[in-house]
Amino acid sequence: MLFKNSLKVSVLIILGCCLQLTACSLISKPKQWFDKEEDPREPAKLINLGTEKIKVQSVWKNSIGDLEEAHSVIRPYITGDLVYLTDAEGRVEAWQRMDGKRIWSVTLKEEITGGVNGGDDIVVVGTGNGVVIALSTVDGQEKWRTSVSSEVMALSQAKFGVIVARTNDSKVHALDVGQGNIVWKAGRGTPPLTLRGASEPKVVGDSVLVGYDDGKMAALSMRDGTELWETTVSVPGGRSELERMSDVDGEIAYVNGIVYAASFNGRVVAVDMDTGKILWTKDLSSHVGLSADESRVYVTDSDDSVWALDIVTGATLWRQDKLLYRDLTAPKVMGKYVVVGDFKGYLHWFSKEDGKLVGRENIAGDAIKVAPIIINDRAYVFANNGSFSVLQYR
Repeated sequence: MLFKNSLKVSVLIILGCCLQLTACSLISKPKQWFDKEEDPREPAKLINLGTEKIKVQSVWKNSIGDLEEAHSVIRPYITGDLVYLTDAEGRVEAWQRMDGKRIWSVTLKEEITGGVNGGDDIVVVGTGNGVVIALSTVDGQEKWRTSVSSEVMALSQAKFGVIVARTNDSKVHALDVGQGNIVWKAGRGTPPLTLRGASEPKVVGDSVLVGYDDGKMAALSMRDGTELWETTVSVPGGRSELERMSDVDGEIAYVNGIVYAASFNGRVVAVDMDTGKILWTKDLSSHVGLSADESRVYVTDSDDSVWALDIVTGATLWRQDKLLYRDLTAPKVMGKYVVVGDFKGYLHWFSKEDGKLVGRENIAGDAIKVAPIIINDRAYVFANNGSFSVLQYR
């Protein structure tokens, strides 16, 4: 789990972490450092939703290997009629999107830490040894593998003949989809203390949006890596390195020419895509990120409250605090509702209008770390035990 609630942890504990963890990257939340009876952040108990809750039905369910050892967020890749997934130990599979039937399966025998993503007839994953591996979408045959600067944390979709890898040292590498050659590089320095993880580089038009560990976000040209603009999502503040953590690690949203992003220990911002100018800000800490529709921005904060903000001004429209400390994913829009996953394998639905909890389904029995993928009226959900579920509400 990711690190939260920095003020609760002593300086001595943090110094110990810095000595023991590579590059001072944090993996656990402070609540996991306490015995249960000492836990200062007990997850909220689930309330009775009554008889008015929406009805949810399972379309199909399948499973791949366990993700418990991944120590990072591994995402499924869905395109056309197929779903591509991987487990932590390098088994990559393609399934039919409509019924979950397995099309092919390969075993790479590598520790997978980034992906899955793809495009242009390839599927790519990244490893803890800093290698990007491309497979054929048709049969899973390996097409190339390329070493990059460090552990691969996230990968973009392919566009203009390249795919972008974000590595754990805050670097960005664009790789040619045909041969895997590194076409261009970009990046920044890494702060002494950071969250473990990275947002997926988001392709918008001919640009790719990248969030960094120092609170910055940049738009880079997909063609040559030229920095089109850079903006500050969060300014590191505080006296300790812990208080100065300001990673932009969560989901980034794009709607009608505006980019929306959030940072840990920082704020939510709306940024003009053409110029990089900040249009509004909201003081709100989030490491999992946000989503947006035509009228609202939806954010899960660092205490697991879910917020709806006015898309034009950033003003608060509602806040739902009935799921505190349940390690929620970023919210995703699903028709008239917003849906999140939690640490026990539940999906929760909220009304977009007022934030009221209107639905709940325990689908996995294990943590859901990656936000559900919503396509039309269905939610595609990947859980930490490797289960993959498809649901819709009636």
